[in-house]
Amino acid sequence: MKALKIILLLFVVSRLIIFGFLSIGQPDQTHYVDNQLQLDNPILDHFILYDSYNYAQIAVEGYTEDRLTAFFPLYPLIVRGVTSVTAIDVYWAGFLLSNFFFISSLWLLYTLMEKRGLGARVRFLTLSALVFFPSSYFFSAFYTESFFLFLALSAFRFWDNEKRGAAYFIGGLAALSRIVGVWVPLAFFVERLIRRKLDVKDFVFALMSSLMFFSYPVYLWLTKGEPLLFLKVMAPDYGRYSTIPFYPIYQDIITSVETSRIEPIIILHILLLVIFITYLVSTIRLQQSGVTIVWSEVIYTFGLILMPLSSILIQPIHIASHGFMRYFLTVFPLFIFIGMHLDQLLKRSNRNSSHSSFIVWKSVGYTTLFIWISFTLYIFLALRFKGFVA
Repeated sequence: MKALKIILLLFVVSRLIIFGFLSIGQPDQTHYVDNQLQLDNPILDHFILYDSYNYAQIAVEGYTEDRLTAFFPLYPLIVRGVTSVTAIDVYWAGFLLSNFFFISSLWLLYTLMEKRGLGARVRFLTLSALVFFPSSYFFSAFYTESFFLFLALSAFRFWDNEKRGAAYFIGGLAALSRIVGVWVPLAFFVERLIRRKLDVKDFVFALMSSLMFFSYPVYLWLTKGEPLLFLKVMAPDYGRYSTIPFYPIYQDIITSVETSRIEPIIILHILLLVIFITYLVSTIRLQQSGVTIVWSEVIYTFGLILMPLSSILIQPIHIASHGFMRYFLTVFPLFIFIGMHLDQLLKRSNRNSSHSSFIVWKSVGYTTLFIWISFTLYIFLALRFKGFVA
């Protein structure tokens, strides 16, 4: 019961803060670029933008346009099911589902950490980092972030409980919601390989997950004659091209130096990459010291960071790593990592309260908090304009 109270408190407070900032000086309809709709309901209108319209169109009409195939089918299919059963508006269905899956994800993440013996403060700090993350807005928007996180956490919960079949099956569902979902069953398979525990069941379950994923290309092949259409539309319709891994961050740095202008989002993306690298270094050190590593989570984390940073956005946003802070949201092991280090920072600060370094640790803590709040406020205020996408 206490866990549920904490989760609901964090959810309500964070959503009220987001809604409050989105409501400040909301632009007129003339500022709504790219023919985006202005919905009559002011609450709903704040959480519908860009990809929301694509998911809504798929839910209502199906894949009537080739460009829509870039969006995987499971989430809009569920939205369609809800609208069919309840007869509510498609945008309300997407909004309500996203928030339901977000609350469910917070519960799964809390119980996952509890099962692994992480302290109450670590759990609280991890959830706080997630709900107050600068781009956590997308957990409540008509996007797939909360649904994908829910599937990923469900799969890892089953995996921890040694229910491999269920874990691989949920992993297959994750792969049908977003292309990066293929890393969920792949992470399980590779971990079994690393631990030299592969057996016939792993191959059967991995095949099952693969067939679930490939059902979408087969559908495109049968209906449109092109199984890889979801990849082919990315460049001409969305300006996104494949590139060398991590090159988008490098390109952003070069562009910032050449133009003498650094976008706040680029700074945030660099910080997120530093967190990822620190996580990898910490994992290697723990492994060398004899600590048992959950390799499936490491592989999942690596895959979900690698894929978005292996494509570059050319147009219309001049930020090559565009979208990275949104994709970062579903990499839950990194948020656990952040929560654990925040806890260590607080412990060091308390230990050194009578020491000369106390001021230093306090300064580090307050500086981190200031930077976090600054980025969050910037994103919230920018999101007031529907032409902005994280």
